[in-house]
Amino acid sequence: MKTTLRIFRIISKLLLLAYVTIVNFVFITVFYALLLSILRHIWPAYIPGLFDEGVIPYLVNTLPYYLLLLFILYSISPLNVWVLRRKEGYRPLNSSDRMRLERLLSEMGMNRRLKLYRNNDARVNAAAFGFNTIGLTGGVLAAASDEELKGIISHEVGHISHYDFVYQVLLFSMESFGYRCLYGIFLIPALIFGIIGSMVFALVPALGLVGELIAKLWWAVYKLLHRIIYGISRITDVNINKYAEYRCDAYAVKYGCGEGLLSFLRRLKRTENVYGEHPTFTEYIMSTHPSTEKRIARLEKLL
Repeated sequence: MKTTLRIFRIISKLLLLAYVTIVNFVFITVFYALLLSILRHIWPAYIPGLFDEGVIPYLVNTLPYYLLLLFILYSISPLNVWVLRRKEGYRPLNSSDRMRLERLLSEMGMNRRLKLYRNNDARVNAAAFGFNTIGLTGGVLAAASDEELKGIISHEVGHISHYDFVYQVLLFSMESFGYRCLYGIFLIPALIFGIIGSMVFALVPALGLVGELIAKLWWAVYKLLHRIIYGISRITDVNINKYAEYRCDAYAVKYGCGEGLLSFLRRLKRTENVYGEHPTFTEYIMSTHPSTEKRIARLEKLL
């Protein structure tokens, strides 16, 4: 049963990536072909045809794909990791935290070279960035014991080892680029017909109501497509992220730090019970993390 479920999750992940890639490449291609065709009618002497030969026409025709590739390369680059880390307020460790974490990493036998940072956020949280960076909040450093910190760090190392950051970058890059092209597909005709329509409606005011109805229908179709794409991507992405959390919990167990992680999650669950922090059904469905209770149950089975 577990093997079947694991195969199903792998297939789901591959289908999601295929779905995002195909759908968004279709939008990118249609949008850019539409844009080039319009520009060719405006400046026919300067815009090459879609199938013209030569280096310049080739670069023009493939420009969006190179831009997408550059965006992906930037997103997984150390520069973007630095930007994300600074945005979340993560700074180099002070001397006491550095000594403590270096000791813990030594006790864990961690051979991977990690860059550890902290911020002053009082919330209890940790995050992995890029290929070797982990951020720890001031709250988790203050609240967690040494064994619990080992479990938390090994969980985040699991994200790094499974390249979850790269997957998220690819998914986000394709989605964001595709959404903009989807918007462009509907925006360009809307602008053209809006200009033509304003001239017609000025001459024949009675057609104004018909034009308004067409405009509302046009944007309704756009919103429907956008929500369908977002809904499928988001729901599938959320469930894959939940699977990644379970997988990283299991990674902590294999690394010998499962007991510490379990102790931390139990403490987190007690805090949630005290403050009544129970997500609604909608929040749980759309959350990228499984419930603390379910993570505890799975860890107990693994241990």
